[in-house]
Amino acid sequence: MTLDEVLRTVAERVPYLAASTAIEGDDWVRCDAVVDEPARLAEVVRGTAAGFGTDDVAVAASLFAEAYAFRVAAVPLAAFALDLPVPDVAPASVAVRIDKPRPPAVAYLSNTVLALDAKGMVEALVDAHLRPFVTSVHEQFAIGERNLWGNVAAACAVAFRAVESSGVDRAPVRDRASVFFEAGAEVFRGLGAFTAVANDGREGWYWDRTSCCLWFRTAGSELCDNCSLLDPSELHARRIVELRG
Repeated sequence: MTLDEVLRTVAERVPYLAASTAIEGDDWVRCDAVVDEPARLAEVVRGTAAGFGTDDVAVAASLFAEAYAFRVAAVPLAAFALDLPVPDVAPASVAVRIDKPRPPAVAYLSNTVLALDAKGMVEALVDAHLRPFVTSVHEQFAIGERNLWGNVAAACAVAFRAVESSGVDRAPVRDRASVFFEAGAEVFRGLGAFTAVANDGREGWYWDRTSCCLWFRTAGSELCDNCSLLDPSELHARRIVELRG
């Protein structure tokens, strides 16, 4: 398959994971600049604070890290979940649009697509791209590495959940999610786990995280739907309500 075919297949399955192959305009930032240039990363993070509803740059850094990880990783992980070749995710081959606090668009700039197993997926996405990104954020802002990796894990889980709930055969997607997180156990161990919740013939597949993204410290003071600060019984009750709805 070509890159265009991979991107089209992913977008047909999960429309909000549409991606580009080219960039135009000042809102686009190449990911190697975000990862490798501390001043550029600091500028980007500080520019998101007001949009996130906070004047605490550590909170902004946490929330941007999760949003960035999702935008960069979601399409490749969706392709992996669908047993397709994946786009080249090297920082120099990816760009994100930053006209909102959470990057709303991504572009894969290399025509290369790779057939990767779980280990190769971790090496390409986590080790070569997200690890140096997390390190740079941690070095510049007062935010712990475990918090940042928890955000990355949650972002990756969302990508798998999007495909799993898109009408495909769920079992292979769940299996591929499991082997991906197992292959990345060095950084993902203890940061969360998938949970299946059933009610009246319906089943939902959720990610239970063990760290907080700090969203509750923004102006809205809200907890995310999988927040580690929620009591497990309340979290379960919320999911039952969702399934019934």
